[in-house]
Amino acid sequence: MMKETVLSRSVRLICAGGLVLGMHAAQAQSAPETIQRVEITGSSLKRVDAETALPVQVMTKAEISRTGATSTQELLTSISALSSSGSTQNSTGAGSSTYGMSSISLRGLGDERTLVLVNGRRLAAFAGGGGAAVNVNVIPLAAIERVEVLKDGASGVYGSDAVAGVVNFILSKSFKGVEVTAGYGSPSESGGGQNTKASITGGLGDMSTDGFSVVVSASYEKEKLLKAADRAYAATGNNLPYYASGATGQGNIEGGIVPGTYPNDRLPGFGNAPGTGYGNPLADQGKCDSILMYKNATNTSKNTPYCAFDSAAFVGLIPQRELKNLTANGAFKINANHELFADALYSESTVTQSFQGSPVRRSFLETDGEFAKQGVHPALLLYPSNPVYQSIAVPYLNKYGFTSLIGKPLAITSRVFDFGNRTSVDEAKQSRLVLGSKGTVWGQDYEVALATNESKIHGTVPAGYFSQVAYAKIINDPANNWNPWAPGAVQTGALADKLKTAQYSGDTLTGKSTSNTFDAKIAGELPQFMGLTPQYAAGIQSRKDKFHTTPSPALETGDIAGLGGSVPPVNKSRTINSVFAEGNLPLTKTLDLGVALRRDDYNDVGSTNNYKVNGRWQPLKSVLVRASAGSGFRAPTLSDLWQPQTTGSSETFNDPATGQSQLQVNAVSGGNPNLKPEESQQRSIGIVLSPADSFTFGVDWFKIKVSDILATPSAQEVVSGFRRGDSAYANLVKLQGNDVDLIYTTLANTGNATVEGFDVFAQFRQNTAFGRFDTTLNGTYMDKFDQTSPGGTLSHKVGTLVDKNGDPVLGAQDGGVVLRWRHALSGTWTQGPLAISLTQNFASGYETGFRQGDGQRNFIGAMTTYDTNVTWKGWKSLVLSAGVRNLFDKQPGVFVPVSNQFQAGYDINQYDPRGRFVYVSAGYTFK
Repeated sequence: MMKETVLSRSVRLICAGGLVLGMHAAQAQSAPETIQRVEITGSSLKRVDAETALPVQVMTKAEISRTGATSTQELLTSISALSSSGSTQNSTGAGSSTYGMSSISLRGLGDERTLVLVNGRRLAAFAGGGGAAVNVNVIPLAAIERVEVLKDGASGVYGSDAVAGVVNFILSKSFKGVEVTAGYGSPSESGGGQNTKASITGGLGDMSTDGFSVVVSASYEKEKLLKAADRAYAATGNNLPYYASGATGQGNIEGGIVPGTYPNDRLPGFGNAPGTGYGNPLADQGKCDSILMYKNATNTSKNTPYCAFDSAAFVGLIPQRELKNLTANGAFKINANHELFADALYSESTVTQSFQGSPVRRSFLETDGEFAKQGVHPALLLYPSNPVYQSIAVPYLNKYGFTSLIGKPLAITSRVFDFGNRTSVDEAKQSRLVLGSKGTVWGQDYEVALATNESKIHGTVPAGYFSQVAYAKIINDPANNWNPWAPGAVQTGALADKLKTAQYSGDTLTGKSTSNTFDAKIAGELPQFMGLTPQYAAGIQSRKDKFHTTPSPALETGDIAGLGGSVPPVNKSRTINSVFAEGNLPLTKTLDLGVALRRDDYNDVGSTNNYKVNGRWQPLKSVLVRASAGSGFRAPTLSDLWQPQTTGSSETFNDPATGQSQLQVNAVSGGNPNLKPEESQQRSIGIVLSPADSFTFGVDWFKIKVSDILATPSAQEVVSGFRRGDSAYANLVKLQGNDVDLIYTTLANTGNATVEGFDVFAQFRQNTAFGRFDTTLNGTYMDKFDQTSPGGTLSHKVGTLVDKNGDPVLGAQDGGVVLRWRHALSGTWTQGPLAISLTQNFASGYETGFRQGDGQRNFIGAMTTYDTNVTWKGWKSLVLSAGVRNLFDKQPGVFVPVSNQFQAGYDINQYDPRGRFVYVSAGYTFK
């Protein structure tokens, strides 16, 4: 259960008047205590009001426990304002190197526009994500006291990134004793995906009686690999008419080659993408399965069958993951007015993955600079002197009338199984230390702190990878008689031994992101005016950010197959100096006005000024009206600005001009030093009603406008824009004949977006002779998410991944969908030591990509799942809990992707492939 309220114990103070917003019955019955002002997420002011002018949603520790979440990212999926659009999740990391990252996206605006705080301060951006977002899985679930979600922009208070809102994780700071917990969860269906976790928390001291407090928490979590082969809906990439796998296959003839004449080496009719060449002799014989492929008779420009690869079963749905976390919080009272405080966080994770062998074809090799350096032709060549050229290729070429190619070296594609499946091991570490002092001087509150944050990544590939130039050099030696149609697509004998020398194992990428900050602020009350007390807060902040990546020599050259091309090093830094002020002016006893101003000076992208104005009107104890307006911005990251541009392979796309699908060509990508910050405007207005002590209802309207959006256009967006004659894309595509040969997908300020909708919450609580009943609803309705491109193309993104013509909506390459309506409705019955809860999770339906077999539209219907939890606290300090997520094992709708995803059959951003997940946990506290 969640509630709409402010932070902390101040909720207990709102007893007198009818507007009992989210107040726990236990809190309402607690003994009177000294009124304490607390700082609310979204403001630097301290106040005692239970409802503020800003919509803040809070999830308590007890509510966190009842969700059964196995990770912090999974916990946040129950918050309706968060969207799969623009976020990274555990399951989406399978098949790609995310280094264990999971991120969150408010309003679907992207994880880079949602500010994540821990105890009110920033973490270093994740080193593996281009320095744009925070990995929330480094925040240990066991140490979280509560989560506060500000569903409104807050750049006027926090600066960059708080465009869509703020998520603040408050860690446990007061605890005496030792608490030990352990838990285990498993899908009900066989296969992987099991989760084991354990934690220990120890604390001593109490600030009020001992003058100090220390709380330390350590946790461990391990999650097993879940393979696509273990789920029927994901075990194949071929499910016509919905989708068909077009991944690069083995033994397809791309065309004729004139060795030694590169780049003008291709004979007329050369196909530079799957389905554009001359087909496959084994496809003609119906023997694609002999080389682990399948026959694909579609999408070939020359009406010849070819062999494609169904990679789906080789991919993991959830990667194998191991996570270790440590947090510590401490405080020491110097005297009645001053205290020292510190908090520390350390996390390390290891993600291990295994997936299919790498594809090789000419377009991949020509981006590898090692070929030119070593004088190797960038193609896998089959020479006329090779026995299989004469026995297999010549009869096939004659049959289909391609006699002009006979006697010419042929470029052949390969799906390389000679080195086994690819295996990667990605490690990530995150650390933070905050040291500070706070207290009261001359009746004013102050706080001063130094913080150092660091995120580090290290990637290795122990098996399955190889040097492209070394591999091609061996293959292209006519004496080795390479057989691209060998059984199992694996070479044997002396050639197999030679190929082993091309294998690569070792490091890939090392990266580090750091952020060191000094901040100081003062807050207090101004002299009373007409019986009312204005408040103020002011402060300064100075931050130094660094972003550094060091690719291994092999990765920097782009010579290792399957790692995405050349990755140059980056080593950049920036300084940000900020000053802010905030005030709250009670205009009457029922009306407050708040104002916040902030200036941020960047040494690389200039300065920005932002504001926040909010009002709170409470004409009756049971009625509250609130409104806010503000501006925001997001500065381009150091990677956005300075990542060198390189040529690699694009994600897959469909070409509307030729009808070819699942194409993959050369793409130029990288940063752009001419980027400017995004700017935004936010508006909100809401009402909260509490007609009875047991019932509260509220609704908040919001609107966000973002201009100069920083984004990388997808390959599909570029090609579709180019083909329809949009001038903004005219110079971003190069053709070979009428086939797409090269695209440009570098970062740019790409357009604007307008987001508008409503947040709804309701809470009912009733004590009866049969126990207490609590019911809570949190929902979000998205009325509009419209995004425009530089050329004026408009995408209406709510409830769809495609525009009316079938093109992906702008930003679809980031994954996820903006749902029209999403809610969590939960009910809890509590009787003595027993609590039983049931939660309904509802997500409205949406349109996916068009069906690839017949071009028809495809929709996924609305999905409703149920979670249940039983918690018992009936014996001393023992807590037992058991529950089920996705109680009725709801299966996913058939999904047709519009962006590149390795998994098939379901939407990796919307559905948890574990299905029904059963878990148990136990905890004991020693005091």
